Amino acid sequence: MEGGKRVAPVVRRAGVAELDALVELWLEVARHHQDLDPYFRLRPDARDEARQLLARELADPDAAAFVAGDPAAGFCIVRVDQAPPIHEETGRAEITDLGVRPGARRAGLGRALVGEAMAWARERGVERVEIRVAAANSEGQAFWRAVGFGDFMDVLHRRL
Repeated sequence: MEGGKRVAPVVRRAGVAELDALVELWLEVARHHQDLDPYFRLRPDARDEARQLLARELADPDAAAFVAGDPAAGFCIVRVDQAPPIHEETGRAEITDLGVRPGARRAGLGRALVGEAMAWARERGVERVEIRVAAANSEGQAFWRAVGFGDFMDVLHRRL
């Protein structure tokens, strides 16, 4: 805060130079989820797989990654997908990943990252953005509702 005013976080489009930071941030989010539910347990080769996955996301013209802070303390990944051609709405975006390091939370990084992702999607003609948040992730649930997201579709599952 400067002079009692909150300074807007600096958010930038991530490129290959941020790949290592993205991998670390993504793994931190993944570890948080693995603590919530054993379904999210990481494999021993998770770092290598995450690096390959994120490199593909950075190269995909239908996806964008953003980082906030210097050094990066938060990240967001968004992608545009086409809806089935039977619907009037032909495109939608999904924020697939969002994470802010615990020590950097409540400083506006998450909101700023979501804002950039939404603006990027809007520039591509998308009118709706979806997210998925684990039912056990009470912090995530509260955050997404606070930034204006609401119930749309329940994702149910059953272990075999």
